[in-house]
Amino acid sequence: MAYNDKKILHVLMEELKKTPERCPGYREEMGHLLGDVLSFEREHTIAKINVVQKISEQVNTVGMFLHKSRSKNISKGGNEE
Repeated sequence: MAYNDKKILHVLMEELKKTPERCPGYREEMGHLLGDVLSFEREHTIAKINVVQKISEQVNTVGMFLHKSRSKNISKGGNEE
């Protein structure tokens, strides 16, 4: 991995640590999403995959995780945040 890529990854991971934990496991899911996006982008430069579609699918997966987690929290009497 090039130095510039490592620096970008470091900055992104530091910003992710500042992200509110909107539900248990949220930051971890976002970290996986970040890794997937970077992997897709790397793959795209080699194989010209449909990176937009793959990223959209992963973002949707994380969105569903957040929705389900919030729904469980609300049904248990918690609040949305």
